[in-house]
Parts: sequence; structure tokens; C-alpha cells
Amino acid sequence: MVKLSPRAIYTSGQSSTSAGLTATAVKDEFGDGRWTLEAGALVLADMGIAAIDEMDKMQKEDRSALHEAMEQQSISVAKAGITATLKSRCALLGAANPKYGRFDDFAPIGEQINMPASLLSRFDLIFIMGDKPDEKKDGAIAEHILKAHSIGETIVQHRKAPIPGVNDEYIAEQLKPVTPEIEPGLFRKYVAYAKRTCFPRLSDTAREALIAYYMRLRGLASESNKPVPVTARQLEALVRLAEASARIRLSRDIEASDAERVITIVDKCLRQVAYDPKTGSFDIDKVVTGYSKGKRDLIRRIKEVIRMIADESGRVKIDEVIEQIAQEGFGKDEIRKQIDMFLRQGEAMEPKPGIIKLI
Repeated sequence: MVKLSPRAIYTSGQSSTSAGLTATAVKDEFGDGRWTLEAGALVLADMGIAAIDEMDKMQKEDRSALHEAMEQQSISVAKAGITATLKSRCALLGAANPKYGRFDDFAPIGEQINMPASLLSRFDLIFIMGDKPDEKKDGAIAEHILKAHSIGETIVQHRKAPIPGVNDEYIAEQLKPVTPEIEPGLFRKYVAYAKRTCFPRLSDTAREALIAYYMRLRGLASESNKPVPVTARQLEALVRLAEASARIRLSRDIEASDAERVITIVDKCLRQVAYDPKTGSFDIDKVVTGYSKGKRDLIRRIKEVIRMIADESGRVKIDEVIEQIAQEGFGKDEIRKQIDMFLRQGEAMEPKPGIIKLI
């Protein structure tokens, strides 16, 4: 993506700091000694793409610099007596790895990536790139890699010592499977032209399609005990993606086909990261807060049961709490895991082994 975008900055989260992403104050040693600001990656990528690899390896303090840039499209700086607001109107493309090497289809994404929910919720699209064995796909990938290596070695060998039967026509024919359909330089110019000259308007049919999809998802939470599927932030993402779909066609209007394409993409994204199998519905809180509605209900129920059956000192046996809540349909392992979380986070204490008390 960095090579295809007219303006793009690449950086690795493992070696990036807060100042490197936003701006750093530098003293001019050769001039009059004044302090000046040097732009970081997010500012340099203004009106382009900022690509950050290994986002899960970033330090907590450095990662906090991304929040304002992703929400407000600007960066506020107050360093060395300089107060400024720098433009950061860029798209952020991030990549992160799961904690244990592979994704678990049955665990929330927030528990598998070392990133806070407040940052995950600011992305328009989140996709899980799984590595599942597929005979057809694996064979095509292996064939492509080996062809690329083979023709590369052939070209180098032919330059050093001509190979009989190998000429420019043969090399061009062998390069076809690994040559992109559109030259990167031409594609980069096309994207730059589209961004500079195309500003599509939302048509009535597209507007109705986006509103209908948003209202349909919101309607799933019409009952008070249902999780909230989407928020207004996802609606804004739908509009941005629809504009991008129309712009790449150099269209002056966002048509119904653009809305349908975007709805398909967002729906697939939500099914991967926000689907709650327990309720059979989307629950955007899994991404926004890191807690699904089912988990919030369990947390509330554990505290209620502890207060209800505790003795005068507020103590109760953990096994009694687990047995009573398990009768309501919650899994015993899930209850035990949440109680251990209370103890680690300081919401409860264990005066004696097997005894719990809320703090």
C-alpha cells in the first residue's frame, strides 16, 4: 500500500515513539538557538496514508498519540514553549499480531490483541487475516512464489552467462504471472488524480440504502436486554467508504451500487469482530469497550450474588457463588475466570483461600 499511494509514510510500532509519530521539538544549534518543531510520521502523511506495522508492540504512552490523530485528524503539540495544532488528515493502516501467534475464533478480538478498545474502535474496518489450510489457495500461492523465484534466478543467470533458448520474449512471457495488471506508477497517478479532482455527492438511493442498513442493525437492539449492534461512528465509516468507492470510479455521485458494496464489506467486518454467538447478534461493545453485553451481565450478576449471600463481614465461599450463578446458564469456567479477574484488578480480595470479599 505504501508503494501504491501517492503519499505514504511507513513506520514500525516497535521502534516508534510518541514524538516520532507526532512532532518533536529541536533546538537550532547553528542559528539563534530557537526551538523548532519537526514533523513526525502522522503529520508527514497528511492527505495520504500512514502505515504502522507491529502496532501491538508499541508502548502504551506512545500509542496514546494515535487517539487524537484518528479522531480529530489533527495533532496538538505543546513543547518547549511552542503550542501548535498540526494537520494529520491521513488514513491509518495498522497491522498487529495476536498474543499467542494465532487467532481464536471463539475469543473476543480485544483479548487477543495487545491494544486498548478505545483505539480499536477508531478503525473503520478491522479484518482478521487467518491462516487456514485450503488446498486450492495454498497450491496457487506456492505456484506463484516458486515461479517468481525461478524467473528471478533465470534473469540473473542469463545476465552473467547467456542461457541457450532464453531471450527477451521468453523472459517477458515468464514474467506475465508475476507482473501486476496495472503498473504501480500508473495506479499511483490514477489515485492521485481521483483524490484531487473527484468529490462525490451522496445520491438519494445510496442515502436510503445506508440509512436502512444502519436502522436495521439498530433495530436489533430495540429490546432493553439486547446488545447494541452499531453506533453513529459506524455510520460515519459507511459514508467515508462509500465516498471512496465512488471516487475510485471517478464518479460525481455515490450510487446505490457503492452503498451495496460498502454494506457488504462492513457486514463481513462486523461478523468477524463484533458478532456475539451467545446472543446471535452484533455487539459493537466487544470492540468499543472490550466487554460484550453477556460479559457485562455476568460481572453484574457475580457482584449481586456476592452481596446477597455474603455474611455480616461481606465474605462468601467462591464455590457457593459459582454454583448459584451456574444455575442461571453461565459456564463455571467463565464465572471462575471473571472472579479471578476481580481479584487481579483489585475489585475483590481473597482473605482466605476459597473465600471472596468485594472491596
